[in-house]
Parts: sequence; C-alpha cells; structure tokens
Amino acid sequence: MSVITNQTARVLELLKRFNDGQKVCIDALEKDPLWQGKSEKTIRRDLEVIINSFKISLELIRGGKGERGCYKAITQSMFDNFLKPDVLSLLIQTFNIAQRSDLFDNFDMDSDERKILTSKVNQANKYYEFKNKPLESKKDDYKLFKKLENAIEFQKYLILEYPDKNGVFQKKEVKPYKIVFIQENFYLTCEVDDENYEFSMFRISKIRNIEDTKKTYQKNPDIVEFIKFMQTPFSIYRQDFRKYLIDVVIEVDKSKAFFFHAKKFLRSQNILDTKENGNIIVTYKVTQLREIDALIKQWLPYVKVIEPLELKEQILTELRTYIDDQS
Repeated sequence: MSVITNQTARVLELLKRFNDGQKVCIDALEKDPLWQGKSEKTIRRDLEVIINSFKISLELIRGGKGERGCYKAITQSMFDNFLKPDVLSLLIQTFNIAQRSDLFDNFDMDSDERKILTSKVNQANKYYEFKNKPLESKKDDYKLFKKLENAIEFQKYLILEYPDKNGVFQKKEVKPYKIVFIQENFYLTCEVDDENYEFSMFRISKIRNIEDTKKTYQKNPDIVEFIKFMQTPFSIYRQDFRKYLIDVVIEVDKSKAFFFHAKKFLRSQNILDTKENGNIIVTYKVTQLREIDALIKQWLPYVKVIEPLELKEQILTELRTYIDDQS
C-alpha cells in the first residue's frame, strides 16, 4: 500500500492550483491548513520540486495588497490563448528563420525538444499558409541583436557600418534607442548628431558591422515619444514632432467601409462619422504625406481625399500622368 507523504500532498495541491491558473502566494500558504506550521523555507522547497521535477515554469508576479512571494505557472492553456493566427504567423516565420540560421545554436534546447517544436510547427502548417515574405535574417543575427540590446540597455554610442545610397559602406556614430519591427523588417532607431537631421532608422539586415564605444548618452524624451507614435518606416522626426503632424481626412465608400471598421491601417486611424448614404469619414495623423499615399492608392476608386488639398492634387496629378502614359 503506497503512502502519500506530507510533502507529496502539498506538491500535488500546488500542481492542481497552478494547472487551474491560480495565483499562489507564500504568505497565503503560510496560513493554509496544508502548510500549517511550515516555514517559508519549506514552502520554497515545495515550489522547487514543482520547478525541478515537473519542469513547470513559474513566474514571480506582483501580488495584491499585502501579498508576498506570488507565482503563476505558464500553462498550456495560456499558450493556447496566446496563439492567435496573427501571432502564430510571426512565431512560425521566426521558427523557419531559426532553422535556416544559427539561432538554434543559442537556444537552451536539446534535440528531443527541437523535434517536438518542429512537429508542432509542421502541424500548424497543415492548417495555415503564410504568404508574407519571410523576415530578413543573416547568419550572425543573434550576436548582432544582443550587441544592440546591450548598447540600448546601457545607453552607449555605437559605430555602425552601413551602406549609403550608392551602396558604399560608411561608418556612422549613433545613439541607439529601440529595435523596431515594422512592415516585416527590423530597424534600429537612433538619435544622430547631425546638423541636418536628429533621428534615423537603419534596417538591421543592412548593418555590416558594429563597434562598441565607452561613450554614453541621455535619451531625448521627445524622440522616445516619437518612436512610440511611429506608424510606418517613412515617419519623419523633428523636435516637438506633434506640432507638425498633418491631419488627413478621407471618405470611404460604403461598399468598403467594413474593412476600415475591421482594421486600423495606421495606428492613428479614427472613424469620425458615418454619412446618411453609408459612406464613412476616416481621419489619420501623419508626419508626411508619403505615409498615407500608398494606402489611399490601394483603395482607389473607393476612397476620396477631403483634406489636405495638397494630397488630393498630388494623387490626381499622378493618376493623370499614368493615364497619359498609357494612351
């Protein structure tokens, strides 16, 4: 006849609570009948059994008022809720890149774990076909990204080797702020000491080499805010950027209104009004007209520009030129 020890009973109870998605706090366990009279050290040993024997990942989280030492488990149900189609697309593309490069060499993953992961991805590929172009990748991406993360963390100047418009590599000293993933590419956003411009974005796949420096800098809060606001790779920065934002107003035909209700094509998109005929009025804020130009052309002839007049005339001129070239 098997006997369940006190610790076994406690660990099984913890497993049940974690599996149910419950938050477990050390100070609450000290008052629980199952742990009555047990020290904090004993409770932590029970948690270590969960981590070491059952290979369950526990995350230390912030508890409520008066709660101390709170944990939750990363469960399968949590992953299932996380894997929505758009997120799954990015994860699978990233996995495919990892297979083609040396990224897996930097994972703490044995061959059996890799086989399981490959199996899961292959299973997803039975149901999904991702048409977006794959993320750009190079053989030494992992080391490059780690260097960039370190420079951002400690606010250190970097020297980049980056091609100019003619493809000639030049060295540029920059203050790295953030790595931005936008329109399926990674960019390094930087402040630069230049009399003509203060901010620049460098496509990471084009960086040939980076050199560390010991120089440090302080971040400009206005640039930090601008990076949060950015909507496209064509966003341009100038000091007090919000003062220079351009208001764009378009009217969308009712036959295509659903798509603008269903998706924000730019983060600043706002549906201002619905007209009696079912058409909708949509507004945007952009840093330059180039940011909105392609979106409007994509939806012609179902959208028309109300303002600014400059944008309306620009698109009409391009359309007339195109028609004349075809005749």
